[in-house]
Amino acid sequence: MASRRDVLPVLAVAGGVFALHAALSGRYGFHRDELYYLAAGRHPALGYVDQPPLVPLLARAIGAVAGDHLWPLRLVAGLAHAAIVVLAGLIARELGGGRRALVLAAVATATAPLFVASGGMFQTVVLDQLWWALALLLVVRLLRGADPRGWLAVGAVVGVGLQTKWSMALLAVGLVVGLAAVPSGRHLLRSPWLWSGVAVALALWAPNLVWQALNDWPTLEFTRNNNAVVRAEEGRIGFVVQQLLLAGPVAVPLAGAGAVWLWRRPPWRALAVGLAAVAVGLLAVGGKAYYLGPMYVLAFAAGGVAAEGWLAAAAPAGRWTAAWRALVVGGLVALPAVAPVAPADVYADVFHDLNDELGEQLGWPEMVDQVARVVTVLPADERTHLRVVTASYGEAAAVDLYGPARGLARATALSAHNSYVDWWPDDEPAGAVVFVRYPRERIEPFCDDVLGPVVVVSNQAGVANQVAGRPILVCHRLRVPPAQLRDGLRHFE
Repeated sequence: MASRRDVLPVLAVAGGVFALHAALSGRYGFHRDELYYLAAGRHPALGYVDQPPLVPLLARAIGAVAGDHLWPLRLVAGLAHAAIVVLAGLIARELGGGRRALVLAAVATATAPLFVASGGMFQTVVLDQLWWALALLLVVRLLRGADPRGWLAVGAVVGVGLQTKWSMALLAVGLVVGLAAVPSGRHLLRSPWLWSGVAVALALWAPNLVWQALNDWPTLEFTRNNNAVVRAEEGRIGFVVQQLLLAGPVAVPLAGAGAVWLWRRPPWRALAVGLAAVAVGLLAVGGKAYYLGPMYVLAFAAGGVAAEGWLAAAAPAGRWTAAWRALVVGGLVALPAVAPVAPADVYADVFHDLNDELGEQLGWPEMVDQVARVVTVLPADERTHLRVVTASYGEAAAVDLYGPARGLARATALSAHNSYVDWWPDDEPAGAVVFVRYPRERIEPFCDDVLGPVVVVSNQAGVANQVAGRPILVCHRLRVPPAQLRDGLRHFE
């Protein structure tokens, strides 16, 4: 097993990861989800339609300290990615790896496109990965014979994870399946400390569950709709194929070797079964491909140990250097597609088709400029009670953030998408409505007089994101009560 001194190169890799994210934190702009977390943080609750409360409340806390700026959110995300790198190295150490195993695990986790992309945005994803990695480290230690009271710590991490993203439940189920499937793990299921850890997790999750029950379980509706969209767009074959892109072609063999290595060693076989159970579960429900990502931390760690043994026994010393360099080169090749390193127009022309998520960071101030210009040409009496109704939370959150500086009153934006529907005031809108991103035929049933498209949304980079090329329409008079408009536009996905 590696010494504490052997962890120093892992810390150096993690420091490089954080430095990269810090350098890129001011590039492009807010992602639509980051704008949404800021908006959700301004409406504190024990739950939201599409997520538990931890990330929106964290966004609110960061904003209270540093303001509603991009860079502090991105620094937190980058710090989380750096921490995941360290945890990958520590898991490799607990699995019996030496210095080389730790470095391979750390470099793979630092350079995998999935982790680079998630570490570059303040979302539930990167924090979810962090809690999975920490829980896996604690479980590996318990499988090595650590004090069984450590299950309380596992429960605490799982509980915090469930308050971040419900997908944490997949890890809990996968671990139980893994322990139940192998003789070396079954005795742990009889430990009162393990079930005490389960109780801790449920106690931490309980406030969100109570909120869900009081609000008719909206997250279940959101999850069903979201999974249906994923199955239609990607399918199960797409789920498998995307793993190659998310982990990186160079790192996939390392992860595969790690899974086999875990299976062949009885002390760790429960982890191999747990990894497979999570993958099969995601395939069964139609989850997004990146949901499997946190398990790569374990696979990379085990793969590092496996590769270290093979390289020591059968290969010249230079092969180890070639291995980690190949991981770095693979990460650098993928970098412009997963991080905002290229000029925005180059990204739009070259890399957008490889990863359209970066495109959702571009054009928000310009869109709000266009909305504000539409508002200014309306008659003064219509501007008094005007509201902007958007097709998704991204446009509404952008209007909330950028609108006041452009002459739009606060609380101008309404949306019936996800949790924005809960923030829609009664008896609103009471005057003219500017609709953003809705096709004309979608809103005509609600309006007597529709003007437009007045503007078609565009951005300077020419990136084809979700709002670019969509119309801005004006409804001078609603023909239905405001509540009917809200309910008619309501959608969770």
